[in-house]
Amino acid sequence: MTSTSTDQMLTRKEVEKMIHVSCATLYRWVESGIFPSPVRYTARCVRWRQSEVQNWLNQSAQVAA
Repeated sequence: MTSTSTDQMLTRKEVEKMIHVSCATLYRWVESGIFPSPVRYTARCVRWRQSEVQNWLNQSAQVAA
């Protein structure tokens, strides 16, 4: 997926709220390839592209339907 330059970057806490999971589950899903990987800015700063999170949510809803 290609993101645009206007794509909002979300913090871990924002992503956790959007998908209703804990930090541990979020990173477990990233490690296993279930969820999109974050963009790493520094060793302690990561962000997720809002478009990637939204696409994941949309795909998950289609699978569940």
